[in-house]
Order: sequence, then structure tokens, then C-alpha cells
Amino acid sequence: MFFKKNKKIDFSEDFAAKLAKTLPHIKKVQFCYVKPKELENMLDNDISSVLTLQPVNYYAEKSRFWQCVFYFDDEYNNIVMRFELYENDRKSFGGRYRKITSEHYDKILMKFGQRAGIAF
Repeated sequence: MFFKKNKKIDFSEDFAAKLAKTLPHIKKVQFCYVKPKELENMLDNDISSVLTLQPVNYYAEKSRFWQCVFYFDDEYNNIVMRFELYENDRKSFGGRYRKITSEHYDKILMKFGQRAGIAF
């Protein structure tokens, strides 16, 4: 008789992915390339480490960059982010969905000289 091993299911990612699909607004920003495992480990250890990444000028660096996609609602109560690796203008890797706070979202956009319009 064969027994299946029960895989450990990450319900937080499933929840974040389902939530992202229901949120009406999307915003995208680009960051300089970092190895995928290194990026995933950084974000797993501390979500604030995203603030250490350098913004990229899309028109200057097209060969390889990370695109961070934010999904959010009108009140900025639910914000989900996902990093996607683009190489030669094609998506080659999609990271995990992660739920973040509006404070993190605002700080990330400030790196690009943008304001989210969130009233704290």
C-alpha cells in the first residue's frame, strides 16, 4: 500500500492570491535585479527589506528587472504585492503573493517619488 505524503499548504499565500484577484486596482513599479532565491528569502524574513531594493529605470534597463505588482482596493485596507521577474521583456518568474500594510505601500512608492494618497 502506498501512502501519500501530505504537503504543507501555505494558506496565507492562497488567501493572498485569492484576495489579489478580487481587488480592483493595480499599480506596477520596477526594481533592479536580485537573484530570485535571495529576493524570496529577504521577503520571507522581513517584508520591510523591500525598501532596500533599488528602483530601476525601465527605459535604461530592459534586459532583466523585477516588476512589483500591487493589488489594492479604494480604501487601501487590503494591499497585496507580488514580484515578477522580467527578462528581455518576458515574464520568467512569478513570486509569491504577500499581503502588506498601507504604510509599507506608501514607503515603497516614495522611493519612486510617488504618493499613494493614503491618509494615516
